[in-house]
Amino acid sequence: MMKHDRTMTRREFIGWSIRFLLLGGLFALVFRRRESASGETTQDTCTDPKGYCRTCSALKYCGHPTARSFKAAISQSQGEQRS
Repeated sequence: MMKHDRTMTRREFIGWSIRFLLLGGLFALVFRRRESASGETTQDTCTDPKGYCRTCSALKYCGHPTARSFKAAISQSQGEQRS
């Protein structure tokens, strides 16, 4: 077995931990920014006061699961009408 010549001190450990946390936060922000730049948001709550997707002004960019299924149903029904 190899013997380690030097071990990490507590101060070094905390310093590296902070660096990795900051780097992880930076990656999360970049990913989030990139995701929102693609046009679709990842909303978990509905912004329409009544909860209707049909009348919501944010429907085009909404990422709520209900809105996604509503948009899919609309595109499917429009595809059937064209046929």
